[in-house]
Amino acid sequence: MTPLLALAPIMLAIALLILKRSSWISAAAGVIAAGLAVIFFFPTPISVLLESGADYFPLVLEVALILLFGMVLARLLEASGSMGEISAWVESAAPSRPLGVALVVFGLVPFAESVTGFGIGVTIGVPVLRLLGCSLRQSAILGLLGLIAVPWGALGPGTTVAAALTGVNVDDLGVATAWINAIPVIIVAISVILVMRPGLTSCLGIGAAAALLWAGILAANILVGMAPAGIIGSLLVIAAMGALFIIRRRRTGFTHRLGLAVLPYTTLTVGLLIARTLQSAFPSLLTQIVASPPFWLAAACVIAALRVTSRSSVTVSAVRSWLPIGAGTAAFMLMGWIMTTTGMSAAIGTLVPAGLVLFTPWLTAIGAVVTGSNTGANSMFTGTIDAVATSSHVPSLPVVAAGNAAASLAALAAPPRVAMSVQMAEPSAPASANDIAWVQGRALAVAGVNAVALGLWIQFMA
Repeated sequence: MTPLLALAPIMLAIALLILKRSSWISAAAGVIAAGLAVIFFFPTPISVLLESGADYFPLVLEVALILLFGMVLARLLEASGSMGEISAWVESAAPSRPLGVALVVFGLVPFAESVTGFGIGVTIGVPVLRLLGCSLRQSAILGLLGLIAVPWGALGPGTTVAAALTGVNVDDLGVATAWINAIPVIIVAISVILVMRPGLTSCLGIGAAAALLWAGILAANILVGMAPAGIIGSLLVIAAMGALFIIRRRRTGFTHRLGLAVLPYTTLTVGLLIARTLQSAFPSLLTQIVASPPFWLAAACVIAALRVTSRSSVTVSAVRSWLPIGAGTAAFMLMGWIMTTTGMSAAIGTLVPAGLVLFTPWLTAIGAVVTGSNTGANSMFTGTIDAVATSSHVPSLPVVAAGNAAASLAALAAPPRVAMSVQMAEPSAPASANDIAWVQGRALAVAGVNAVALGLWIQFMA
């Protein structure tokens, strides 16, 4: 009975989300239910809550600021025409449709998602795919498949939450997730090939782009750290494929406007790398603040705002859009913290038979489909996954990493994200229910195959 009582807050939040209530209302209901469960069934000393909260609540603030500045940056870049400049360069530089698709799926979309999050990569990638000649359905599903670097999306708040709830080092979790993310990358590469059905040479190009993204993210996690790894890995793909395109066409296509368009991204990436090096050499509160993702996202926003005349209205609009997202994310994080600190997550873990860790990726995958983010999924289920790993006497780190990777790719199958992708493929007309159903089915299939593969890997290979 106790495990079912512990599960009640999560089931309540999921039920409200299925009934299409907003994420912040659903999460707030889950927090209230979790609080009541603690009072009546899972009493916890106040001293334990205060000590744990002192470590965790600064993370809630950091994640909220990452989401805020990421959304502001995305709106400013859209208003300034920066995205249009970058998209036009990709469309003009690509020598063939399949290779252009590879650049978008393994370079452009992961890069934009790593910087801003929220599925913004899809809104950038899908129009470019249409310009490359892909059909509406192809563009929609390929744009969603580009969400292959979501563990590092928006500089990795979801991964940070998972690390905080399990007590592991965030960079260690980033490395572990990067290793196991080879499975989602392979699944996405195969899916791209099945959608495009290209020739042998283009198949090799798609495979090479996928391998470069995986290797680049892994190397960045090992050498630099978790937060900028997605940016660095996707930049390697963009640089390598862009160089090949330039050599083939014997012209760069670079313009002054294109340089201005990428300046905020350059500021964010270079600034974050330099600040992290400085923090390693001179650790202090000041260097810790300067090396934080929100600091450089804010700096990128300032750079982007210089090209926007209506920057105030754009910023206000972005803040208004952020409020429900920020509130929902913070509430999910609070619910996850309550359940982990009070032992509720461990109680839920007893519902999974000891030794069967292959089911754990399904928990976060389902959570991501429902909440639309790996942050929400990790907040709800990471504590449970950790408890299952402990009861099964297996290392927690690879199991949590597999759950993180499963949730991250499964976010592409969230119904609102699928509908957005289809609408972006044909913005001049209402999205067709048949098109949405076609894309939704394939997105769920990819997420399901990925969860199965990750589960089998950690059960028998990890």
